[in-house]
Amino acid sequence: MCANMVANALGRCEVKTYRAGQEERGREYYMWNVEPNTNQSATAFFHKLAARLYQDNEALIIGTGKRNGHDTIAVADDWMEPEDNGDRENEYRGVMLGNKSYDKTFRERDVMHLRLNHINMKPVADAMFASYVKLVQAAMKSYTWENGQHWKVKVGQIAQNGENWQETFQKVLTNQIRPFLENPTAVLPVFDGYDYEDAAAGQKSKSTDRSREAKKLIEDIFDFTARGFGIPAVLVNGTVEGVKDAQQRFLTGCIDPICDQLSEEGTRKRYGYDGWSRGDYLRVDSSAIIHFDLFANAANIEKLVGSGAYSLNDVLRAAGQATINEPWADEHYMTKNIGLVEELLNGDGKGGEGNGE
Repeated sequence: MCANMVANALGRCEVKTYRAGQEERGREYYMWNVEPNTNQSATAFFHKLAARLYQDNEALIIGTGKRNGHDTIAVADDWMEPEDNGDRENEYRGVMLGNKSYDKTFRERDVMHLRLNHINMKPVADAMFASYVKLVQAAMKSYTWENGQHWKVKVGQIAQNGENWQETFQKVLTNQIRPFLENPTAVLPVFDGYDYEDAAAGQKSKSTDRSREAKKLIEDIFDFTARGFGIPAVLVNGTVEGVKDAQQRFLTGCIDPICDQLSEEGTRKRYGYDGWSRGDYLRVDSSAIIHFDLFANAANIEKLVGSGAYSLNDVLRAAGQATINEPWADEHYMTKNIGLVEELLNGDGKGGEGNGE
């Protein structure tokens, strides 16, 4: 559940690419956001990336050649952990992609190596899960026993003195008492010397407590696992209260660190220092993860556009809407005089309430 939640969040992220400090949507952008490789869409690629990170605590992105003129990348399924060579470049051997094994050696410059945590949390979570499974099984066993039918049979002295009374008693248990307990409608004959008493009388209230204990233990498993991976517990246990704040903490504490790591690794491996010094880099934008209602945020949008910080097309892109293919949609405006920023700075603004615009 935790891995799927992170995978779905990463799948909604946009990898923005920049050339000379300006956002550009070219082949690099297409590779990250549309078609990383022949067999995967961008969403499938990020789902696999998240699965590897949470299963192995690390993931390796390798280059797989070119397709239609642009580079392709994929998440490796297995590889030999490189030796710690100090300041020497790491080498990755035995790289597997599906059933394909690469004979070549991948150098550090050829791959993007991501790590989820400094310490692998999966063995810790697995050990805790195994312990909790035993506790839940014990609670469920106790609940099942207390919710079942348990009777005492008192055999009088007269019945015990009869011939073959043990054999007779076993037949009574098998043919009469057991069917009576197992069937929803049944008749239990009472013989001289036999007295039946419900042994579970007064235990029914305890069975309710047992079921609550089992439910609480299961909730604890989800809570501790989620917290171990930086996910607020309310997002996995179905609690409605505090979800909005939890979503922000989920982005800040769980998603953004992965996005930052991928941004850094992608920039240094895809562009290098020379490209970075020219303003070439990539940045993973997580702002689209939380659903954005365009109409519910109309007042905020007006402030963003009216402050001059964002153009109308900037807002449309952030909202996942199609942009307007007109020059004025990329201009920046300020509400004080309803004019272009350049005109206001030069004192040539013609708009404003005084001009009736």
